[in-house]
Amino acid sequence: MTNQGPEVNIINAILSSVPIFILVFGILVIKWTAPKAAAVAWIVAVIIALVSFGADITIIAIGSSKGLSLSVFILSILFSSVLLYNVIDRLGGIDVIGQHMTNLVGGSLSQSLVVGWAFSGFMQGVAGFGVPVAVVTPLMMFMGFKPVKATAIVLVGHAWAVSFGSLGSSFYTLTLVTGLPADELAHIKALLTTLPILLSGVAVAHIEGGMSSVKKGASTILLMGIAMALTNWGFSYIGAPQIASIASGLVGAGTGWILINLGLLGKEITKPSSDMHKTKPRHNFHLMFLPYYLVVFLSFLSQTPWIKDISATWYWGLNYPEIETALGFVSAQQESYAKIRMLRHPAPLLLSALALSCFIYMIMGLWTRGTMLYSLKRTYNQSLSSAIGVGAMIMMAIVMTDVGMTTTLGRAMAQSTNMVFPILSPFMGMLGTFLTGSNTSSNIMFASLQVETASALGIDKFIIAATQSLSGGIGSSIAPAKVLVGTALVGLSGSENKVLRKTMPYCLAILVILGIQAWIITYVLKG
Repeated sequence: MTNQGPEVNIINAILSSVPIFILVFGILVIKWTAPKAAAVAWIVAVIIALVSFGADITIIAIGSSKGLSLSVFILSILFSSVLLYNVIDRLGGIDVIGQHMTNLVGGSLSQSLVVGWAFSGFMQGVAGFGVPVAVVTPLMMFMGFKPVKATAIVLVGHAWAVSFGSLGSSFYTLTLVTGLPADELAHIKALLTTLPILLSGVAVAHIEGGMSSVKKGASTILLMGIAMALTNWGFSYIGAPQIASIASGLVGAGTGWILINLGLLGKEITKPSSDMHKTKPRHNFHLMFLPYYLVVFLSFLSQTPWIKDISATWYWGLNYPEIETALGFVSAQQESYAKIRMLRHPAPLLLSALALSCFIYMIMGLWTRGTMLYSLKRTYNQSLSSAIGVGAMIMMAIVMTDVGMTTTLGRAMAQSTNMVFPILSPFMGMLGTFLTGSNTSSNIMFASLQVETASALGIDKFIIAATQSLSGGIGSSIAPAKVLVGTALVGLSGSENKVLRKTMPYCLAILVILGIQAWIITYVLKG
C-alpha cells in the first residue's frame, strides 16, 4: 500500500492552498482574531477534503481527533507556562526579575540583544514549544517595551535556536524522517546556522530602533553572533547537538553583557515601564527566578539515561488506525500519538518546578493566601482564546495532512521549481511551522519530501535537509500558534495581526537569504 493519493496538478495545488490562504488573509487583511480565522480555515479544509480529496466523515473525525490530541500536547505547555508566570507575578517576582535584568543591561538595545536575542535562544534550547515566548516576552514588556514590540523581538530573536532547540527534539526528528547520519547532518546544519544567528540579531536591533540601532549595535551583534555560532558548531562537532542552542544562548548572553559593560554600545538611556525600577526589590532575584532555574535543572535531568529508562512507559497518548482516502492516500497507524511523557514533556517539568518553588516559598513565608486560585483564574482567562485558536489551527493542519492536501501542495511547489528549488525550499519548511507552530512537525511533514526532491534533482541532500529545519525554525517568528502565546501573555489577545505585521518582513527576508545561501552552496560552490 503506497501514498498514491491525489494527482499533483494546478487545480489540486490551488485547492490545497485555500485553507492556508484563508488563515493568512483572515488574520492579516480582514483582521479576524486567530481563533475565528483558524475555525473558518478548518471548516474549509474539511469541505475541500470531502469534495475533492476522497475523504469521508470517518477520516475527517480521525484527523480532527489527532489535531485535538496534538493540541493537548501544545496547550498543556502553554497553560503550564502561563500559570508559572502568573504565580510569580502574583508574588511580585516578575517586577524583581525585570528590575534585575534591566540593571544588568539597562538600555533598550542592550536588553533586546542580551535578553530578547541570546537569552530567548537559551530558553528555546532548554524547553522550546513556545516556552521562550511565554517566559521572555513578559520580561521584555516589564523592562519598558510596548507589548507588540516585546512580542516581536522575542519571536524573531529566539528563532535561530529552534532547529537545535527543545534539547534536540526537532533535530533528531529530522534525522529520523530523512535517514541521514546525525553527525554529518549536525556539522552541516551548525555551519548553515551562522547566517540565521547573525540575521536574527540584526532584525532584533532593527525592531528595537530601526537602522540607527543596527548601526549602533553592529559590532556587538557581530561579536555576539560569532561567539554563538562557534559555540553552536563546537557542540555539534563533539556530538552534543541537543545542547547546542542552550550553550550558544548562554555564551551569547555572557558575551553581550561583557561587551556592553566595556562600553561597546556607548551610553544608553534606560526607560523603565513602571515604578518598579524606582524602589528597592522586595525579594531576591535568584529566589524569584527559582522556578526557571528548576525548569533548566529538571530539563537536563530528564535527558539522563536513568530518567529516560524510567519514563519509557510513563506516558499518555491515543492510538489511531491506518486510514486511506478514496484516492489512495494512506496515513499510517499511530500509536500513542502526540505522546506526553510524564517525566520528559515540558508541561510536567514546568508544573514540577512550580510545585517545588511554591513549597519553598511557603517555607520561607513568601506565599500569600489565594495566590494559586487567582493565578488559575487568570490563566484560564488568558489562555481560553489561544486554546480555541491553536486547536482549530492544528485540526486544520492534520486534516490537510491526512487526506494528502499538504503533500500535494509540497510536491507541486517542488516539481515546478527545478533548478531554483533550493531558493524556494525554505518556504516549505516555514509552511510546516506556520501550520503547526512546531519545527518538529514541519520536519515530519516536509523533510523527507525535500530530501527526495533533492535526490531527484541530483543536489546535496544534507544542504536541503538542513535548510528545511533552519527555515522551519525561522518560521516560528510568524507561526500563529506561537504568536498566540505571546499575545495572550501581554494582553494583546485579538490583536495577533499587529504582531504578524511586525515579524513577517524579517521572517521573509531571512528565508530569502537562506534560500540564496542554499542555492550558492548547491550550484556555485559544489557545482
